Amino acid sequence: MRSLIRLTCLALLTALLILPAAAQEDATPIAETDETIPDPMALVDEGTDDIVNILLLGSATENPANPGLSDSLMIISLNRTVGAVSVVSIPRDLYVFVPGFAMQKINTAYFYGETEGVEGGGIGLLRETIRYNLGLNIDFYARVNFTGFNEIIDAVGGINITVDCTIQDWKLKQRDLDKQDPANWEMFTLRAGRWHMDSELALWYVRSRRTSSDIDRGRRQQDVLRALWRELRASDWLTHLPDTWAALSDSVTTDMTLGDMLGMAPLALNIDTSSVSYYTFRQRHEVRNDFSPAGQQVLMMEREAVAELMQTVVRPPNPSQISAPRPTVALVDAGEVDDMVYVAADRLELEGFRTVILEEPSQFRQYNHIVDYTGATKGSRLPTLQRVLRVTDEGVEITPD
Repeated sequence: MRSLIRLTCLALLTALLILPAAAQEDATPIAETDETIPDPMALVDEGTDDIVNILLLGSATENPANPGLSDSLMIISLNRTVGAVSVVSIPRDLYVFVPGFAMQKINTAYFYGETEGVEGGGIGLLRETIRYNLGLNIDFYARVNFTGFNEIIDAVGGINITVDCTIQDWKLKQRDLDKQDPANWEMFTLRAGRWHMDSELALWYVRSRRTSSDIDRGRRQQDVLRALWRELRASDWLTHLPDTWAALSDSVTTDMTLGDMLGMAPLALNIDTSSVSYYTFRQRHEVRNDFSPAGQQVLMMEREAVAELMQTVVRPPNPSQISAPRPTVALVDAGEVDDMVYVAADRLELEGFRTVILEEPSQFRQYNHIVDYTGATKGSRLPTLQRVLRVTDEGVEITPD
């Protein structure tokens, strides 16, 4: 029952998406600055739709008394009017105006709100920071630290993750070893393929930055999000939610009530991972690398592009982006690299395709091949398939059926 309680407390796309990211670092000292403070971002147009925005944050700490830096931030936008869900990862190094504390990295806002006696505490200041810089009102929040993250992953028995690019970073040889002893660490390589991850490996996966970037780490956090969601959908957790709600406090801090969760349950039950739209900030588009006047490496916002991204996350300008049908792609493994068909399926799912893996014998190929049974021209998703799978026109077979 204990494991069931921990599993069901993650219901909806809310508590399950809280993924802690990087090791604790010192917060930037509060200082006077002559930097120009940007004007507040215009609020996103939500129209008349019933939209709920949920902030999920992971704190880089194992100490409940230490607020830590919010090194993982995601916003989930649920549009209950049209039945759509979007997720956007906010880079921890985003350089923003923290009201009352000048220009700072966004991951310091919660820390300052907790440690400096700000009215509303850490979450109050972080909400205000997001509204000022991203033009988004946050309705609810949920927060977890390293310990809570491990409990969540262990409760579902681990998760299946597809890795599309080799990652290498330092990793503790065993989870109970002393982290302060350098001899207890080893260089660990996670190859491309399909992995079943326990909580220790999953936490390493969402924290690693040695061979990637903060933005890529946000994408990997979304990978874990989707994997958790698959486990939860398969567990029939909703029927147990009213009896297990009190256990939520063991792993997650949130201002959502049981009534709030139940109100979002119909949307959660009727949407699968391929129907969720995932977004990250892009280099040289929404953000660019730069240095703050204090010499910190930061991500500077390109305000117009950020405003456009936030609008798309909450309510796409073109309604057809929400209502467009999601085509199904059946994949056949005709290669010699283990589990790459699962990597391809997950990658296509991120593009909005429903995927089916066919377990049938096939002739070996050294290249990707697409058979288009739709024969469609207007509104065809074939160009997207070709782009993702790197298939030229010569590798496409049109066979209307």
